[in-house]
Amino acid sequence: MGVQGFIIFIIIAYFAVCMIIWQRNRSQIRAFQDTVRRNHGVRPLRELDETRRKWVSGLWRHFQGPALLDETTWNDLHMDRIFETVNHTYSAAGEEYLYYLLHHADQSEEELLHFESLVQYWEKHPDDRVFLQTNLWQLGYSGGSSVADCIENLDLLRNFQVRRDVFINLLYIPAIILTAVSGQGFLLLLCVMIVQILLYFRKKAEIQPFLSSFAYFAKLIAFVDRLGKLKSAEPDVWEEVDRLFQAEKKLKPMLRGSSWLKDGSLGGGTPVDGIMDYVRMCTHADIIQFYRMLRYAYGNQDELWKLAEGVGRLDASASICAYRHTRQDWCVPAVGDVFSMTNGRYPLIKEPVGNSITGEKPVLLTGSNASGKSTFLRTVAVNAVFAQTIHTCLCDSYTAPLYRIYSSLSLKDDVISGDSYYMVEIKTMKRILDSVQLPGRPVLCVLDEVLRGTNTPERISASSQILRWLSEQNCLCFAATHDLELVDILRTEFAHYHFSESFTDGDVRFPYQLKPGRSESRNAIRLLRLMGYPKEVTNAAEELCLKLLEDKKSDQIRL
Repeated sequence: MGVQGFIIFIIIAYFAVCMIIWQRNRSQIRAFQDTVRRNHGVRPLRELDETRRKWVSGLWRHFQGPALLDETTWNDLHMDRIFETVNHTYSAAGEEYLYYLLHHADQSEEELLHFESLVQYWEKHPDDRVFLQTNLWQLGYSGGSSVADCIENLDLLRNFQVRRDVFINLLYIPAIILTAVSGQGFLLLLCVMIVQILLYFRKKAEIQPFLSSFAYFAKLIAFVDRLGKLKSAEPDVWEEVDRLFQAEKKLKPMLRGSSWLKDGSLGGGTPVDGIMDYVRMCTHADIIQFYRMLRYAYGNQDELWKLAEGVGRLDASASICAYRHTRQDWCVPAVGDVFSMTNGRYPLIKEPVGNSITGEKPVLLTGSNASGKSTFLRTVAVNAVFAQTIHTCLCDSYTAPLYRIYSSLSLKDDVISGDSYYMVEIKTMKRILDSVQLPGRPVLCVLDEVLRGTNTPERISASSQILRWLSEQNCLCFAATHDLELVDILRTEFAHYHFSESFTDGDVRFPYQLKPGRSESRNAIRLLRLMGYPKEVTNAAEELCLKLLEDKKSDQIRL
């Protein structure tokens, strides 16, 4: 075989390899699209461990502020676990935006309706949804760091310079000329190459952690470029896409020459890759190109944020479209003057009991242990959060004003700061009292056992006045208590509801059904009996309890 034949063989082999790679990619895309269609509405199995939580919270940490759902309320409502059930996203930008969105309960009605139009578009146009999610899948994740970190970390390279790299490269010119003329410049040429190679590895180590960030920026820009293939999109969708196009136009010049960049170790790939590695080492071409891209990205950070946020919003809206298919018990909320929830359900319970309530005035809940009070409070708050974030409530109907949402439910001692339970509790309550006094939307707060960390007389005295004060403010309060004295003290300010249980054949049953009025049942000692506590303990406790109740009747607290 002559040289000409060998060249032809190489060309044919090259095109054959390209065809094999192209066909394999096509097969992977088709398999993914089949999976997306088949699994639309199947609950995801992605647990939010501490590492992933750090990644997905990037956008929320960047935009964190007093208007967002605070961390206490987020944890009280078990929102990390709820996020897992809602998260059907396919990209880092989508995951981070959805996590941020679930905190973003201060959206306007216009923003909520815009998001709703995106969700409904994907529902009505499944082919466009599959096209979007396929491209989001190809966009993927950002190499072990959040998209927000990729953008914020640009500041870490503010002082990165390549003047020395460029100056040493300029020495190649006289070295090459001298070598070509007389051969005497070869030593200078060799010295320049050795210096560049020695400096290369130290300089490359500085930028190595950031290469995956720039690779993700490039993929974001390429993703937006492909969105132009969306057909027959409605105005709200094209509004989103057009914003992305505007950001992409400003960022696209950043990608010129990006092929010089290589994320990873030297070697591997084709023989051409090996040759290019030596070119990079001798000229620092990739480092100089990285500097050019860095300057461009640093000067257009706002556009990068728009790109990350816009792509994330599209992914999140398609995710909520899928989430609605995982359940049959959802509704689109409405904004109204009075809180009204019909058959509200809590998302983490497999077979929830629906409860309805209209909150024309604050609500005081009573009931025995484990009867459902805390779950009902979470149901109210989560549906309010869902209404004001993902515009999807788990009830038959939901109408309410737009609130600032707070809770005080799952408190515990703070060992780190040294605060006792009571100190944690009064600090947590104080943030709610402070927020109520600020102008703006009304506050919706859910409270479980106000001031449980102190003695009974002071607890009843202080908690009754806190609740009474809240009822007089721009606030709708749902509070649960075991202190039946509060029902008498707050009989006019609050609407009263309760949960109860029934005992049958030595067993206790909880219907978890909200009922009007105050609770008259007690079950704490009875549950001790069912758990097999010694009769001496339970009988003596029952006798003492009856005596205390009789004493209380003869000397009731009046405030």
